[in-house]
Amino acid sequence: MLLLSVPPLWLAPGPPFSYPSSSSSPLGVVSCQRSASGSAAVVFAGQRVLAHIPTHNLETGEHKPVTAARRFIAESGLQPRPLLNVRRNEHTTDRFFWGEKGLFSAQYAEENHFLFPSLRLIVDQIGEDALFAGP
Repeated sequence: MLLLSVPPLWLAPGPPFSYPSSSSSPLGVVSCQRSASGSAAVVFAGQRVLAHIPTHNLETGEHKPVTAARRFIAESGLQPRPLLNVRRNEHTTDRFFWGEKGLFSAQYAEENHFLFPSLRLIVDQIGEDALFAGP
């Protein structure tokens, strides 16, 4: 009987993986800014794009956050592209993006802004270099 000895993974030579540089990040990390308190905050490209669209603030009332957002859209006749900040309670606010193909979480829209035609239009109008340049 032949037994092969394989060392455990944690004893293998070299690093098990490497961290990608920020320029190759799928999230589109653009820069790192310091806030007034001195802590560093990463600014994503999608956050910069969403800063150029209208934002509506609303309360949930008796509905769940996504239902409140959908009702607000239907009642006010909003056209796609706004952000909706839905306040659930005094500590929690849910953020949604009303896109051409439906309602998405704002975080998804930030991370995948290039998938939405209305957000790509903003990038084209302002200019990629001007929009994504550091502070």
